[in-house]
Amino acid sequence: MEPLNSSTPNFYSDLKVLLSQNKDVSVAGNSYDTLLLTLSNPDTEAGKVIHILKDIEENITLLTNEHRPLVQVIMNMNWLERGPELISVFKSCILNLVSAHMFHLKPMLKVLVRRFIQDDKTTDESEKVTKKKEDLLHIHSLIKSLYQLAPTTTLFMLQILEENFPYLNKGVANFEYFTLGALTVSKYMSPLRMDILELVVKNMLKLDVRSSRTEINTVICEPQKESTELEDTLFEMEDGTAGNTSGSVEQRLATALPMAGSLDAMMTLCFQYIKEECFVEDKLNWEVTKKLYREMLSVFDKFIFPTHASCHVQFLIFYICSFKEPLGEGFIDYLWKKVTDPTLQCIYRQTAACYIGSFLTRAKYISLNTSKEVMQLMMKWVHKYLDQTGEQGLNADIAHHGTFYSVCQSAFYIFCFKHNDFMQMKRGHKWAESLNFQRVVTSKLNPLRVCVPIIVKTFASATRMHQLAFCDTIIERNNRYSLPITSSSYQLASSASKQLESYFPFDPYLLPRSGTHITPLYYEFRGSLPEEEELEDEDVDDFLPDEDDEMIPSTNPVSISLVNCPADFLQYGTSPGFKHGYSN
Repeated sequence: MEPLNSSTPNFYSDLKVLLSQNKDVSVAGNSYDTLLLTLSNPDTEAGKVIHILKDIEENITLLTNEHRPLVQVIMNMNWLERGPELISVFKSCILNLVSAHMFHLKPMLKVLVRRFIQDDKTTDESEKVTKKKEDLLHIHSLIKSLYQLAPTTTLFMLQILEENFPYLNKGVANFEYFTLGALTVSKYMSPLRMDILELVVKNMLKLDVRSSRTEINTVICEPQKESTELEDTLFEMEDGTAGNTSGSVEQRLATALPMAGSLDAMMTLCFQYIKEECFVEDKLNWEVTKKLYREMLSVFDKFIFPTHASCHVQFLIFYICSFKEPLGEGFIDYLWKKVTDPTLQCIYRQTAACYIGSFLTRAKYISLNTSKEVMQLMMKWVHKYLDQTGEQGLNADIAHHGTFYSVCQSAFYIFCFKHNDFMQMKRGHKWAESLNFQRVVTSKLNPLRVCVPIIVKTFASATRMHQLAFCDTIIERNNRYSLPITSSSYQLASSASKQLESYFPFDPYLLPRSGTHITPLYYEFRGSLPEEEELEDEDVDDFLPDEDDEMIPSTNPVSISLVNCPADFLQYGTSPGFKHGYSN
């Protein structure tokens, strides 16, 4: 047989003979090799390739399992680089190939998914971005057509996406383009949407827990002249972080901290995806939004909630809840059910309490009435807890009363943020008196000893101002005693500090690019923090409880300080989730 020549009039018959004889490679001889080389050579003229593909398509039924080398060459050819006519012919050829031989579907999907992050040779950055977007349109067009042709595509797609997700050490562009590709797939393969969201979130969490708040602030914040203590950052929004979208900041972050830069890019895409799914021409589609919210809440419950030291990924649920207040109220209800579920492990109940306190203080879109109702609900639970324990022979013990202390701290934290707003409401002061803070702070369980010091000081200042509770003498006494604590694997306190961790999941958002979606929704602390000052010696107030014999003087009073970075209080306050060796 003569070598294959696609320019000859009898090429069609030659190709048919060649493919039919290829079961015996020795018979095909050089002609089959020539065909492979012609298609695999990137310098082959586009017109010649188009002619060959059309002729192959006419004989598509002959491309059986024995022709895998030829099929692989066709699948891997650089079809996106040779003009619109070749792209159209290639798509048609692949669709007919898969239609005739379904076993080619999975290999073709693998090739297409890998092209999500395949780089081109363009050097100009703007041209590269434009070209990449065009390529992705063609890739998704072909995947969508394959899905319509073969609904079994969903059986392979998720596994292929998971296997090809970039490794942690890959660059920002790889994560950005692959995430964009995966999220786009979920738009036309709706049965896979929640699975794809889980996949993206899992990979973002890997980046998030490896992106130190200290390092991020070092990159995006101007150097601090003086060290800033933990107390300031629990209430103040960092200057020059969220909302700063200058390219230089993003570039510095991507260069200095590639994982944080990748996370920033992925979070941006996820925020955009959520908005595009929920809004049609700037109008909220409520039914679609409710469905996506339920899916996001499921992803949150499965992956984000139990993850230790996550700083940013949880803002996905924060963002979607901003679309309509019932979503935020539903999120609070979901968290409160966890807090009050006696069958749930204590560590998860405490985590849920932390989320409630942080969410209510930081979400601008949550109404004051909702905050008031939740505060009332929390304090009612606290008083019921005190009623049930009876306070007979009780000590302040985080191991046994961790949920109680976490709920108290969250309630104190909310009051620190919103006490002035509460007081300006009609009958606000009378309502605040009904919360009966005095009973809580003077109880034998002594939450002021266990809660984070800055929250205790600010809460004491606020309640003193409104004459709701008087905490100064209790605080002074607590400072003179150490807290006996029963060792336990499930507690939110470190053995050194013997207090609750300063974990508030919605503390300031640091990533500059994606932060533009959060800044308008984010509530910053207003007001002044209490100054450090020596409390004068006072007589013990009548309402103070007697100290128990187990309390002994402390030679090392707790002192938590922070170096350089005002946003890094989480270095000292770790997430309660999965702290003790659990795994996903």
